[in-house]
Amino acid sequence: MSLYLSRLILNANHPQAKSEAMHPYELHRTICKAFENPEEARILFRADADRPGEVHVIVQSLVAPEWDRVIAKDGYITDKDEPKQVELTGLRAGLPLRFRLRCRPSKRVGEPGSPDVGKRKSLKDKDEIFDWLHRKGEESGFEVKDVGFDRVYWYESREGKQEKPLGAVQFDGVLIVTDPDKLREAVRNGIGPQKAYGFGLLSLAPLDS
Repeated sequence: MSLYLSRLILNANHPQAKSEAMHPYELHRTICKAFENPEEARILFRADADRPGEVHVIVQSLVAPEWDRVIAKDGYITDKDEPKQVELTGLRAGLPLRFRLRCRPSKRVGEPGSPDVGKRKSLKDKDEIFDWLHRKGEESGFEVKDVGFDRVYWYESREGKQEKPLGAVQFDGVLIVTDPDKLREAVRNGIGPQKAYGFGLLSLAPLDS
């Protein structure tokens, strides 16, 4: 299974980057411009702001992006890494790896008679959030060994949506591979809902990196 990983480095002080930081669906639309057929590319992405003045946008796709297709005002993109092909052939049961996952732990409202039945509701309780991650890990071929999370907030930017802060979380920790094939599929497909908002990308790295 081949994947492509690439990175855009954005100027965090640029007006477009500022807007996209709060409205990740706008960033998704920008990224899609780099692909002739975004649906076939199966894009997953995450915008990390770990360094002052920079936003590092990690992009995973099934086909290589062409970043020259992205037209933006001067100063928006400060640098970029060209796509690197990744095979994930080194995964094996028992292997410990560092991971990062930004996602929206949630459940669908199912109470009969509720006006919100069928709608997705974010989990806010700490224990519920960790339980959600452990369940996803069991489904996705890994066991969570050590993890912490930070709450992150974003805004819906599709037409007609109310402008109010919505909650998500970012997990950082260590996992143990239990089923390499399932884990490869989880990396390929992402974990959790709302991929177009920068959620679901499961980033893996050796413990010593």
